[in-house]
Amino acid sequence: MIIRIGSSLPSFREIAFQQGLNILLADKDDASGDAESRNSCGKSSLVDIIHFLLGSTPTKDSLFNVPELADVQFFADMSVNGLSFRVSRSTRNDRRVEVAFADGKDHGLELEQDLMSVPSASVQDWCAWLGRQMFRIPRSAEHTPPSFRSLFGYFARRREDGGFQEPTRFAKPGQSKSAAQVALSYLFGLDWQLAIEFQEQRDEKAEVASQRKRAQARVGAAGRLKTVSALRSEVALTKSQAETLRSRVTNFKVHDQYQELAAEASAAKGRVEQLSREAVTVSSALDHIKESLVAETVNDGREVASLYKAAGIQLPETALRTFEQVKVFHESVIRNRRQHLNGQLGQQQRRFDEINAEMTVVAARRSEILSSLAGKGAFSDLSDTTRQLALKEGELARLENQLADALLLEKDSTEAKDHENKLLARLQHDLEARTDSIGAAVVAADEARQALYQEDRQGLLEITAKPSGPEFKMTIDGTRSGGISSMEIFCFDYALSKITKDRLGGPRLLVHDSHLFDGVDARQVATAIEVGASLADYIDGQYLVLLNSDEFEKLQFKKEFDAKARVLPTVLRDTEDGGLFGFRFK
Repeated sequence: MIIRIGSSLPSFREIAFQQGLNILLADKDDASGDAESRNSCGKSSLVDIIHFLLGSTPTKDSLFNVPELADVQFFADMSVNGLSFRVSRSTRNDRRVEVAFADGKDHGLELEQDLMSVPSASVQDWCAWLGRQMFRIPRSAEHTPPSFRSLFGYFARRREDGGFQEPTRFAKPGQSKSAAQVALSYLFGLDWQLAIEFQEQRDEKAEVASQRKRAQARVGAAGRLKTVSALRSEVALTKSQAETLRSRVTNFKVHDQYQELAAEASAAKGRVEQLSREAVTVSSALDHIKESLVAETVNDGREVASLYKAAGIQLPETALRTFEQVKVFHESVIRNRRQHLNGQLGQQQRRFDEINAEMTVVAARRSEILSSLAGKGAFSDLSDTTRQLALKEGELARLENQLADALLLEKDSTEAKDHENKLLARLQHDLEARTDSIGAAVVAADEARQALYQEDRQGLLEITAKPSGPEFKMTIDGTRSGGISSMEIFCFDYALSKITKDRLGGPRLLVHDSHLFDGVDARQVATAIEVGASLADYIDGQYLVLLNSDEFEKLQFKKEFDAKARVLPTVLRDTEDGGLFGFRFK
């Protein structure tokens, strides 16, 4: 519980708090023009100071780094688990906090002190101590437990962190999905270490994706990653081709005159083919001449005389003598032709024999050359084969590397999927085993929802097992207006505060800035404050609400609820010196 917040800054408006509901108002001065704004009053700055005193790390553009607050100290009188103390922190040395317990002891907080100073602790030790006191965070576990800062943000949301955008995250995007899962699992009583394992599993999947990108980069933008089966086939074929080329290179014998002899063998082959074609021509000529010699016969006119005699005509002696003369003439012609054909026959036969003889010699020489070159080759052929082998071995190495990548990706993907399935099964079992804890949270959220909307709108807090880890979702029926979204956050915070108090003790503090109620109907705002007051009683702590005074005046509370009695005496104003710090920042 916060008793008082103050500062070494003389103009700072010290604020005292009470048990239960605390309403801090920001008022618009009558002399202020319409253009004046109460954003400079310091409502949100008060939330920043609470975080600062409870170990937050100021950012570069933080309120605590402005020149006007250089070397300024802020303090809070507090009571945690029955321990009263004052905590102070300076903007000049924000790495340490001064803590003075009312009884003078250290109560497990590692303090350093000299004779002239208040005992101080490092911010890290201070947060660890707060975590043990408010949330019973263990000192050690199999996995690193959630930190105090990763839990406390749900109990004092800040608009600049994105704390009013969704129920399950108090800092968006500053708080990762994994951090929210771990924090909420811890606060709601689930297996928070399982939530950490889900993050580790997501890291594994991210690494597999990175490996796939690297493998794709090695393949090149123009190519694509192939399957393991396709790569195995390509490796087998390429390896066989490489072994064939390697064997050729190993057994290759170089012949010094290979090129010349190969050319001679090629010429011999051409000559044999030429002679073969000529032999066909000569053989045809020989056959024709032989046929002509057989066909040459002499006609002596006897056939003509027989024809006349058959007709009853007797040819005169003179005609018969003429036939005899013709026969003698024809015999002379045939003799001359036979002599000519016999001369041609001899000439063609000699050529035919010459062709056969030359073909025998040329064929024998070609066979001799081929026999000499068998198993040998030219040096240029060896060089070309060696080059082909080098290219093939390079291709084989590339394919083998791709296969290794594909096998690794396949193995890692299978293991990641198997791990994901096992984690999901464990989470489902964990949620089933913690039905009572989940039911208590659901009922608490519904208490707030019913108070706000009765039966007008249904709503539900859901805690579900998903492949990505535990999912927490608070929904209220209706359009996604700012009002409903804000009340979803209110119901969620209400349930979280009750469950945390029951399980862990909790900070016993819930802070809601006026930004939570932007766009919310005045009836729901009034009801939310009344519900928050009952929550403060339940947790035996405080519900701090920061509102603008004109908006507060519009709220209609139940007759039995005296809201004005819960308004803090200190009212922040939008005048030059009426704000929290007593001046306006430049």
